Amino acid sequence: MKKAELTGIFALLVLSAALAGCIQTQEPDYSDAVIKYRFYGGFVIQTRAVQELVVTQDKATLTISAADGSITERFEKALEQEQFNAIVKVFPDNDFDSYGDRYDEGQNYVTDVGFTDITFTAAGKTKTVTTYNVNDYMPAGLIRIREKLQETVEFTRMIDENQVKKLAEDWIREAPTYTYDGSDLEFVSYAQQESYPVRHVLTFTFTSSHAGYGDRSGKVTAQVITEHMVKITIVDGSIVSAVIDEKWDEMGQFLIGSEVSLSYRPKKCEKTAWQYWEENSGRVYIRMPTDEEIIKNYYASVFSIEVRDVKKIPLDQVTCEACDVCPETYRFELTSDAGDMQLFLEEGWTRIE
Repeated sequence: MKKAELTGIFALLVLSAALAGCIQTQEPDYSDAVIKYRFYGGFVIQTRAVQELVVTQDKATLTISAADGSITERFEKALEQEQFNAIVKVFPDNDFDSYGDRYDEGQNYVTDVGFTDITFTAAGKTKTVTTYNVNDYMPAGLIRIREKLQETVEFTRMIDENQVKKLAEDWIREAPTYTYDGSDLEFVSYAQQESYPVRHVLTFTFTSSHAGYGDRSGKVTAQVITEHMVKITIVDGSIVSAVIDEKWDEMGQFLIGSEVSLSYRPKKCEKTAWQYWEENSGRVYIRMPTDEEIIKNYYASVFSIEVRDVKKIPLDQVTCEACDVCPETYRFELTSDAGDMQLFLEEGWTRIE
């Protein structure tokens, strides 16, 4: 090869290298990214049927909705730019665009866990991946994305000591015992338990001008100055326990250790939670269980709750036939520990006074 040709090739290579050095890789712009993390389905309390985390550049919002679509809880936290960037970064780092639309291949083996929708929107493009609400049957990258989003959920739910204190005080002032004749509410102590999720335990004292607990309107009670101590437990921004003098459940309005009777009247064509659970159990019987047996097994298996005196009671009443509107011609009754009553109320049972 001639010297002139070699010189020309060499010059071309030098020029190409110089041009390549001048060209910088354009990083994607994720400043307008919106992330949605929605989980739903499975056996959950109906007031928490759907939970959705929405992450934007300046905040994270967690909305919890009931099965009928009504919002039951809402949390919001401001995000620093560094926090937002860290959440967004987990998507390109784990090649989110490369995944399929669904990862529920194990549906014959995974039950009762519900589903998760993970949606990433940026630069005019949107992609959603649906998975089980567990890490099984998912690629490792999707697991890392889901773990980051779950971490963000917990961060959004967290509240500080001043917030929990105000939440507890406001709740006590509106509760039946204090509303009836309470005064002089005073804060005593605060403790944060090392649990998951975190439990905030606050203690207060107050004074009542009559004996007893709850709303005592219409009842004969001794007019006597009574000092009370109330312990409030808060989880995820919600009051989960309120006990006065270690003997009265202020949330459920009952003496601790007592029993309650509850009733449930289904609507026409309604499939109850225990019927749905039984149909999807995969069990085979020589003799089909009765409604009473299914109810007992459902609460024992799903919630580890013992129910007693379960009865299906025919009602001598005329009713219409419209599905999901007209009540059935029977109702169920059962007895349970009063401490478990809230779960039954959330599933549509009614306390029998």
